[in-house]
Amino acid sequence: MSEKGITVRGVYLPLVTPFSDGEVDLRSVTTLVRHYATTGIDGLVLLGTTGEGPTVEADEQAAVVATALDAAGDLPVYVGVSGNSTRHVSAALRGWESAPLAGYLVVTPYYNRPGQDGLIEHFRAVAGETERTVIVYNVPYRTGVNLSTDALLEIAESEPNVRAVKDSCGDIEQSLDLLQRAPDDLSVLTGEDHLFFTSLVNGAAGGILASAHLATTTFVEIAEAIGKHDLLRGRTAWRTVASMIPALFAESNPMPLKYCLWRQGLLRSPECRLPLTSVSEPMAAALDDLVAELPPV
Repeated sequence: MSEKGITVRGVYLPLVTPFSDGEVDLRSVTTLVRHYATTGIDGLVLLGTTGEGPTVEADEQAAVVATALDAAGDLPVYVGVSGNSTRHVSAALRGWESAPLAGYLVVTPYYNRPGQDGLIEHFRAVAGETERTVIVYNVPYRTGVNLSTDALLEIAESEPNVRAVKDSCGDIEQSLDLLQRAPDDLSVLTGEDHLFFTSLVNGAAGGILASAHLATTTFVEIAEAIGKHDLLRGRTAWRTVASMIPALFAESNPMPLKYCLWRQGLLRSPECRLPLTSVSEPMAAALDDLVAELPPV
């Protein structure tokens, strides 16, 4: 299932991790993966930010990945790998090499705030542990460090399996500069859900989008329309989903999203793990209205 040498393109879903009564809900993992495998998405990312990866224990992570792979069929599956020690991240990645994964989403190291030289060496070391596709994840408002476009392009030039970036830099000027300068064999996938349409029309290959858990086929339609240079169809579809995105991030992700999935019947519980809790009562009422406007699943 490796995508080495193939452009990573389209809509990728950073799957939530279901919990019930404090435990990982593997039955709901199967339900979710089977559902989304029919929607036209191009792949799944497990155990990332939306998947609450840092709160999932190693044995639970293994069970989630095995369950998802069993239900995914031919759908490419990536696993999020995070940490602020290059040795630990490299070891974690090596631990996944026996699983039939498409590749890895590797976030910039957090908390210790390395310089650009340290970020370059970090990704070189981690990418050197595998021949599978590595997606660099730049999300400075969570990690406290911003990977510059120059540094990213240097990494991609020296590491042939670094073939994509999840761009959540939060700076539209930096994102547009990246889209302008990225080589054809480096896929820029936006992680800023509200900038999905804007990113696509400026040359992004797609997105890794938490909000695409809802109205999934519409997000797929948007990517396909822009890929075919059908701006009108893409813009029309975008306008049907753009307004729901702010609500999904009004409180800590993935709390609002899990609430919606629970209300849709795709999760048995909206439960998150501490330090995340649950949505507020006003937020729940707003999300009930949002779900009522969604097509049935």
